[in-house]
Amino acid sequence: MNHIATPRVKINSIGTFLPKEIVKSDDLMAEIDSERQYDIPIDWMRTTMGIEERRMAPSSAKPSDLAIPAAREAIDNCIGLDPQDIDLVIFCGIERDQPEPATAHIIQNALGLNASRAFDMANACFGFIDGMEVATNFIKCGIVRHALVVTGEIPSKVLRAAVRTLKAGVDIKTARNIVGALSVGDAGGAVIISPSDDYELTGFELFNTTSHSSYVNKCIYKQKEDGEYEGHMAMGPLAAAFIRYNHKLIDETLEKLGWDKFDWMLSHQIGKKPFEKISAIGGVGPNHMIKTFDKLGNITSATFPVNFKKLLENRLVQAGDKIGGCFAGSGLAIGQFGYTL
Repeated sequence: MNHIATPRVKINSIGTFLPKEIVKSDDLMAEIDSERQYDIPIDWMRTTMGIEERRMAPSSAKPSDLAIPAAREAIDNCIGLDPQDIDLVIFCGIERDQPEPATAHIIQNALGLNASRAFDMANACFGFIDGMEVATNFIKCGIVRHALVVTGEIPSKVLRAAVRTLKAGVDIKTARNIVGALSVGDAGGAVIISPSDDYELTGFELFNTTSHSSYVNKCIYKQKEDGEYEGHMAMGPLAAAFIRYNHKLIDETLEKLGWDKFDWMLSHQIGKKPFEKISAIGGVGPNHMIKTFDKLGNITSATFPVNFKKLLENRLVQAGDKIGGCFAGSGLAIGQFGYTL
């Protein structure tokens, strides 16, 4: 039986958007009077979690306000591509502008695109990885030519709600479950995914994902009837699960790829200790990872595009390098990928 080889699929271009406002962790902790009220040192988030600051969009901002400039940059950077050849737009942020219509339509309309398929999908912080896998498979099947995968994340809405709650005063146990929400930051990101040229070896080699839904109650946020946000983020159990399940998955991922190790690795980023432990996965150390949590915090589903752009700016990275990914989203979704640069 003859087998038809499916095309390789690559990231053709990338765009990001960061709000201008910078908010320091020490200032947030001082605002909630963390040391007096909750026996949490003012510098705890900066020294223990390693998060010095984050970007915050205006409180009136919508996800598309961050997604559209990121997508526009990706389109502008995609030399030789007619934007009208983009057949698929996937918005994969945690939150949408509104329940209807899909935020992907708002983005497509703003950019003047004419994709035959435009839809939203969400899976917490893991949504962008899912979006890229779906887009990759659409292209491999010949359904679309080029895809725009885009996100705009504004978790500062939850951060602001957590600050209000903590300032008002809660018991210490509740405070320790809420304070993790102060680790987040806002960002937008986008990639254009396309078939690789016949002579190119670059592109996605594998997506390998598992779900562990028993963690469904560890990280939650929702909107109450009065419009206020509420939720909690159990950082300890989530970080431990993120590390543990990625360790369990790595041998299978490398075996399926036929690789001994990664040359570089990108990961979801929630703080210093998980970043250091994840760096041991796939045979890389911290010097062959991209770090953004210190200046941006946890930027949820925008982590991949922001980190991939920074990776490409690293002068040590070369064509042919094997890029690995270790990502997660609350629920719990754990996933890895292999990408040849």
